[in-house]
Amino acid sequence: MTKQLLSFRDFLRTGTFGPVSPLLTMIEVASLLGPPDGWITEHAETIPVYWIFGKLEISFSEEAPHRMNWFQIEEAGYLDGDFEILTDRLVLTLDGFSGHTGPSEFLAAGLWAPEKAAVFYAALSDDILLNICAGPIQIHFRVDTGFIEDGDAQKYLASSSLSQLISDIDSRATLDSIYSYSQPAFEEIPGAFNWNLLSGRDYLTLTR
Repeated sequence: MTKQLLSFRDFLRTGTFGPVSPLLTMIEVASLLGPPDGWITEHAETIPVYWIFGKLEISFSEEAPHRMNWFQIEEAGYLDGDFEILTDRLVLTLDGFSGHTGPSEFLAAGLWAPEKAAVFYAALSDDILLNICAGPIQIHFRVDTGFIEDGDAQKYLASSSLSQLISDIDSRATLDSIYSYSQPAFEEIPGAFNWNLLSGRDYLTLTR
């Protein structure tokens, strides 16, 4: 079967994987990609609405015609090398990015105007979470908090200067997953409170 080469850079800019976009219905995805490797059926009442194609995972509405809610690259922190085989039909060329690419590197890569990107960060239990929202794309990172002496992430965020905090976070952020939505991605992670928001431009300034 002929594989289609897709650009990771183009995906980050546009939110689409070649023919795969978050505007598709379930039957359109099936026509393009064939049957998934697996399904998650925990909340499915009639048909499975969460499909898995390797690292590519797709959530559909439960209501017919089962339009896509979003799709994501799961375990994006393991992206490495020149390309990633997503499915039997799709191969992603990584274009110099990898699972080790940090927040400031994404923001400085010319993918979006930095002032139009939003960076959210917050403490959740002992963790620090960070995401970048730009157009339909939302990039999730987890931050290694082992450097915080007492392990209290909330206290650390509250007591640190903004420049020191962003420097600490950016150098320790690990790519987790990347979502694409059918509308601008400007939402926070459920369960985390007291979110802090910076523009991409301000974030980059603080890392320099």
